Amino acid sequence: MTFVGSTGVLNSFDVGTGNREDLLDIITNISPMDTLYLSGFEKVPANNISHEWLVDILADFGDPDVGNADVQATPEGSDATFDALVPRKRLCNLSHIIRRTFDVSDTQRDINTAGLRDEYVYQLRKATMELARFIEFALVHSERQSQTAQGNSGGVLPRKMDGYYAFAAASDPTCATTLGLSADEMGTVTSVAGSSPDDCITECILNEHLEAMWNKGAMTDTLYANAAQKRSLSNLTLNPNSNVRYNIPVNDRTVVNTVDFYQSDFGTQRIYLHRYQRNDRISTMEANKLRIAVLRPVLAVELAKVGSSTKGMVEWEGTLEVLAPNAIGYIDSLCTGVAGCP
Repeated sequence: MTFVGSTGVLNSFDVGTGNREDLLDIITNISPMDTLYLSGFEKVPANNISHEWLVDILADFGDPDVGNADVQATPEGSDATFDALVPRKRLCNLSHIIRRTFDVSDTQRDINTAGLRDEYVYQLRKATMELARFIEFALVHSERQSQTAQGNSGGVLPRKMDGYYAFAAASDPTCATTLGLSADEMGTVTSVAGSSPDDCITECILNEHLEAMWNKGAMTDTLYANAAQKRSLSNLTLNPNSNVRYNIPVNDRTVVNTVDFYQSDFGTQRIYLHRYQRNDRISTMEANKLRIAVLRPVLAVELAKVGSSTKGMVEWEGTLEVLAPNAIGYIDSLCTGVAGCP
């Protein structure tokens, strides 16, 4: 007997929109939230839109290559003589305002949504995370800019701080010219363009840069690099003639970011993978000489209603404080491929 299938079966595509949707009650977001500068640097208070601090330098002790001719000595019984004193120098940075806003209709707040209970609260949390990422980016890349008129005037430029790169390169002429910072008091920038095969990082380039910082008094202990340069630093060990040594203590695996340690001739360098760095640079610093001065900590505000929606704002105001510009620097113009990889 031949079996004849039923043609009267009620199928899902017959019912169509009569079926409830299968929507998970979760929201997935894998956007990275590793803000290493903002999380790692010490926080101090700021009390004005122009945040200032003092730097000083000791008299030169002499040139080791000159030797005895530069040795200080005073004749017995002689009267005291006086050299001109070097005044302290005042550095500054401008406070930088960063804001995120959002506006949610009252209807949307009352709808039965998936993955959340209140759209306003969700957007508030999201804006706060976005704010942290924007602050981190500004701490690295911002260049000083003054605001000269009230913010609601048309075409007004906002006030901006000098970020890490600007301080390291002394790109603000105020620091290099008006304040008279010497080369030994400014950051160290090493450009490798044309100086190595394919302009990629080598152990010699890294140690020459660290030596230049050491000569200025910096005890460099931290390196920040984006993905390509982090891999290139790791691949230095592929060179059989290299003396690079990476120590990765088990206890330090609890750090939010994978950390490598490079034992250089000028101290142990902690190497962080930092997605906000330029791909052709490696930032180098004595980390305890950088702080974040906060004028107004992150504040969430529900703004006045002007209709059937709820407006919100999260805002922060602060600046980067570099206690000693000669304690920071970067290696520039590196290849953006991975050194040591085919």
